[in-house]
Amino acid sequence: MVRRFSTLLLAFGIVASASVPATIGAAGSDDGSSLVEAGGPADPLVVVRSTGLGPLVAAAGRIGLVAHEGILEATDRLGLLSRVVADLGSRNRAAVEVLDGANRLLAEQFHGAVEVRSAYQVIVERLDESDRRRLEEATRTRRNTSAVVRVVNSTEWICPVVGATRYTDTWGEPRSGGRTHEGVDIAAPSNTPVVAPVSGRVTFRWDSIGGRSFDLVADNGDYYFGTHLRRFGIEGRVKAGDNIGFVGSDGNADANLLHLEYHPGGRDNPVNPYPLAYAHCDRSAD
Repeated sequence: MVRRFSTLLLAFGIVASASVPATIGAAGSDDGSSLVEAGGPADPLVVVRSTGLGPLVAAAGRIGLVAHEGILEATDRLGLLSRVVADLGSRNRAAVEVLDGANRLLAEQFHGAVEVRSAYQVIVERLDESDRRRLEEATRTRRNTSAVVRVVNSTEWICPVVGATRYTDTWGEPRSGGRTHEGVDIAAPSNTPVVAPVSGRVTFRWDSIGGRSFDLVADNGDYYFGTHLRRFGIEGRVKAGDNIGFVGSDGNADANLLHLEYHPGGRDNPVNPYPLAYAHCDRSAD
């Protein structure tokens, strides 16, 4: 007797190959077992050589058990996925809270800085002219001191005169015409290379006192002036260490030397450059 069962059993995991008919045996001996044939996933199952439904029911029970285990595994995986999604959501909320806190802190610091600046401005406006000048001078001195310390400790700043040199601290000493000395004189043999101490832009000019001279505006805005050159070198864009001239005694110099000035932040702000030379130049010629 042949009975056709609907493909409902396919929902429990029986899927036959689309190209090769499958024969599935239920439990039992070779001559007494029910055989199930399926031509393809879309075809109904056919029970042949049946000696009863018992073996087939037993097989279907095992199939149902496997399907049940598959459902449990899928449920576990779905639960794990739900926990992962929930964890990601918690982390995202935590990150958003951290960013919000950082933004609030920055906003508070910004408003605090504005308030401090406003209060400072009010105090300055209440000072008389002499007190205001003293305050501005003190502020400039602190700023210049910080600039000198930065250059002294720099590992990139290069002594502008190559090789052995001689120099002393003559800052502020009187000069002809009522001037004072606003640089450091780095002495070396004539024609010794002069190099850019930092990267920037160099221009050459003739100075009425020093003769052949260079102006170097550094990338950070600092200004350097050098004079008494014998010859010019590279002009325009330069890197630290590029040859921009040669030591000489041009102008009013009475020896071969480079007069070097340092103006932090730009022209008209000269500071004593002796600490720079002391930190970076070879003084073995003394």
